[in-house]
Amino acid sequence: MTAPVDQMARTEAFVASLEEDLSPFVREVAEGPFVRGALDGTFPIEGLRFFVEQTYHLVMNDMGNLSLYVAKGRNEEEVDFFLFMTIAEKLMLDSHYKLVDAIGIPRDELRRSEPNIHTALRTNYFTRLALYHQPGEIALGILLNFPVWAGGARRLSAGMKRHYGLGKPVTGTDIIDTDVLDRFSQATQGFTDMAKRLIAADLVDDAAETRMRQIGRLAVEYEAKVWSAYYTEGMRRAGLDP
Repeated sequence: MTAPVDQMARTEAFVASLEEDLSPFVREVAEGPFVRGALDGTFPIEGLRFFVEQTYHLVMNDMGNLSLYVAKGRNEEEVDFFLFMTIAEKLMLDSHYKLVDAIGIPRDELRRSEPNIHTALRTNYFTRLALYHQPGEIALGILLNFPVWAGGARRLSAGMKRHYGLGKPVTGTDIIDTDVLDRFSQATQGFTDMAKRLIAADLVDDAAETRMRQIGRLAVEYEAKVWSAYYTEGMRRAGLDP
């Protein structure tokens, strides 16, 4: 499936305008109290363990969501995109276990832990997208959500390396223990191009554009709320007032 040139141009402009409109949320996460606390070493280590624990639950739920997205694919290109994302998410989980081990969370304790309602907001919203929305709308949510997460992840990794003794080589591998925050915070051009082709297929009229703007905005706002919850709930986990 290849969208007409004029449709791709419209999609490029649409996505660019949304990225500009939603850029304050990227800054909100990257400069928020959770990331700032990690960068200056004042955020409690128990709060960081809370982040690592909850990231496990988010990745697990996201993999379930992606399996539903694959089933919604209307053609080979849509199925390929969501399969690509599913494989990447599984690789992210494998990498995340390195951070789990490095920060001192036993695997059995991790699997007995529960998702926190406040940090599950974004992934639960993406479950709703799986049930009620089109592949292009889902791809837009994924595309716009990514820089919000990535901006926070990169800076969080820097703080973990600087103040918490992380960022060390993992024995028997060629990666470091913060790999999940470093490697997976870089979007490839192939990912971006594939997502935009899916978006173009569903950006069919003004009503679709209005609906997709709302979907994209909610995906980003929920991600920002999750990072805010990492601070408040992480402080509570450490026995401190947020």
